[in-house]
Formats: sequence, C-alpha cells, structure tokens
Amino acid sequence: MDNPAQLCVLCGNQPATTREHVPPHSIFPKPKPADLITVPACSKCNHGTSREDEKFRTYLSLHVGLDTPATQALWSNHALRTLRHNRKLKSSIVTSMRPVYFRTGSGIITGKGYGIKWDSQAHKAIMEKIIRGLYFVHSGTVLPPGAEVKSQWLKELPKGLPDFATWPSGSSGGNAFQYKYSYAAEDPKHSVWVFCFYGRHWASGYTSP
Repeated sequence: MDNPAQLCVLCGNQPATTREHVPPHSIFPKPKPADLITVPACSKCNHGTSREDEKFRTYLSLHVGLDTPATQALWSNHALRTLRHNRKLKSSIVTSMRPVYFRTGSGIITGKGYGIKWDSQAHKAIMEKIIRGLYFVHSGTVLPPGAEVKSQWLKELPKGLPDFATWPSGSSGGNAFQYKYSYAAEDPKHSVWVFCFYGRHWASGYTSP
C-alpha cells in the first residue's frame, strides 16, 4: 500500500504509531471475529474517539434489536454494561425517548413503542473514521486531511444506484458489518460507500478531494 511514511490514515498528517479497528471492534460481541479490519493510526486518532465509539455501539445496539443471538450478545456484553456505568449517556437516551407507532410498508399501524434519537455527532465521527480507514484498505492511499468526507443514515438499502449489484464488497464479523463501495474512474478520491450493520442499520457516505 502506498503509505511509505506510515502516516495515520485517519488524520493524514501524523505518524502512525498504532493500529485502529474500522469499524470499532467494540461493536462486535465476544468472541471477536478473526477478520477484524485494522489500519495504521496515530495515538490521538486511535484513542480520540473512544467516547464516540461507546455512544455509537450503544445506539447501534438499541437500533438493531435483541431478536438474534448476535444482537443479544451486543446488548448484554457491551451496551447494557455501558448504560450501567455511564449515567450521562443513559440520561441522554431516556430524555430523547418519544412514543412512536409501528407501521407496515402500506401504513397500517401494528403497535406502539418508543423511538430514540441517535447521537448525530457520534454517528458522524464513527462513519468518517470507517470511510477513511476503508478508503486506505481498498485504494492503498491515504485521503488528504482536507478531503471532504460526508455520511448519512439510510432507512434501507438504496435503490437506483448505477450498477450497485456489481460494486465491490467487503465484510467483517459476518453480517455484523457489510459494505459496498465505488470509485470515480477519473479521480479515485471521489468514492461512494454503503454500510449495513447487523442487517438492520444502513448508512452511506462519500469522499471528494
């Protein structure tokens, strides 16, 4: 890979002295899968998003549910422990809870529950880290510090993307983390990414110079 100076692939300007997991290894229940992805990182970038990692993991667990062995393990081994010791985060989640109706695709109400608003800053920070890390893994180059990286939530797999079925793909931990990506032929710094966590949470993002 084209990183002769071993720069941190997350900030693009500091020497890499450690390796960082993308996505954060804490979103995977134990035992940790053998195919976790790591990239060269500086100490600041490695440890600088630990709070966002914790928030992202907790909100992700609440979002994907508890109806599979993997999501149950994510909740009981990680998210529940976090809420027990992080009172500030627990209070923030409880405060954001709002009554919601469950509807079918045709709009029929099937039940009532509570919705929780994601921490947008944590989601943005973790998505950018994942995109920068995977960009290096697949392109072999480090995104410049000034490159634009944007991300957003998705309700479902996007439709209508050109040749989406043929895009290269990757995964880590089985269906715990899956993704697809595409580069612009004229300038690889333009890239598009689509992510799926536990088959339930979809997100996407892009990079540009």
